[in-house]
Amino acid sequence: MKTKTSLFLLAAGVVTLLCTSCEKTDQPQEDLLGGEGNVLIETTVKNADGATGQSYLQQIPELGGTVNMTEGIQIGFSASLSFMGKHIFVFPEFGTNSKQSILKYEHTPKGLKAVGELQIIPNSYPVNLSAVSETKAYIPMYNLGKVMVVNPTTMELTGEIDLSPYAHTDSSADPASGIVVGSYYYLPLDQINSSWMPYDDYRQVDVAVIDTANDRVVKVISETASGLSFPTRPFLPDMIFTNEQNEIYVACTGYFGYNPEHLENGFACIDTATNEFVPEKSWDISGTPIEGCDYKSASIYNCKYLGAGKLAAYVGVIELMGDNPYTARNSMAVMIDMNQRTIKKIEGIPYSDGHSVAIEYHQGEVLFSSFGVDKAGVFAYNPTTGSVRQPISLSGNLTYMHFYD
Repeated sequence: MKTKTSLFLLAAGVVTLLCTSCEKTDQPQEDLLGGEGNVLIETTVKNADGATGQSYLQQIPELGGTVNMTEGIQIGFSASLSFMGKHIFVFPEFGTNSKQSILKYEHTPKGLKAVGELQIIPNSYPVNLSAVSETKAYIPMYNLGKVMVVNPTTMELTGEIDLSPYAHTDSSADPASGIVVGSYYYLPLDQINSSWMPYDDYRQVDVAVIDTANDRVVKVISETASGLSFPTRPFLPDMIFTNEQNEIYVACTGYFGYNPEHLENGFACIDTATNEFVPEKSWDISGTPIEGCDYKSASIYNCKYLGAGKLAAYVGVIELMGDNPYTARNSMAVMIDMNQRTIKKIEGIPYSDGHSVAIEYHQGEVLFSSFGVDKAGVFAYNPTTGSVRQPISLSGNLTYMHFYD
């Protein structure tokens, strides 16, 4: 099992389960937590070091106005979330200083209901869930190099997939954020060393192809031609996606811009008809000029596929790294055209730190969370008109947003 000091993963923290019961007349009622509404957000208040603080999970009626972050359910620092229908899964922090379990909440417009809990192996570091069906889901354990097979409805462990035979050098292949397409679960393997960076002798993209019928690894495929590495960040589900041709694209961060000799970052492509990489469709975006500025991408921090080859993303700018990776505002909002292979800066969205890189698409607008110098909150970009507005202001960071309407 790895014991690492993260330079980039904003470790999730312990979640305090606050659900109690009360009585109203003669009928017992469960408390609903976190406020009313159909918009769910996670907000974070950082300490000065940027590596510690506290986060809150809450619902709001709409994405507008100003939010009081302390009105939500207090959760751990930058706790990661996964969504399945009306349910929210909240994952524990990295390490063993917190309760080692995954908590499940149910969304209602009147509040969140605590409905389940799954104990985990201490320090296994699960950070996401990919659903196969109402009764089956996969949860990679990043540190342990295994995948839990669970029933997400009952929160019971039903099986396990061991990926340790595919690890480079150590015991964990660092399974990241996967996607279920057809009858297969495609799970990228980050393959990182004790410094949370790719191995110098292993700069490639590995993806385990798992048969969802029997939970067996069919094969591990690798893209070795482009120099891309570190496929997907484990807490960001949209860094692996399909296009209209049912091809899978895997966003690769590389060295997060911390190694100027290896700035390769971008996208690797998998043909789902053959379950093989298509090397000629890989795109290292580090050499592509970004229209509207003098910078190029040193890393891709998050992305959201919008369709027709268009992609909204946050890319890392090496010139803005600074001395503290937790507080540096080096994340630039851009639009990427996968077909034309062009990148354009979105004017009006401030450079953000690594705690606010959430991207969602809702009602015709691309929503970016950002923690700028002068402005912080959510910025709505209209891809048709190119306009930007700020529907919501915050005094801290917004790390997740999810819509139920």
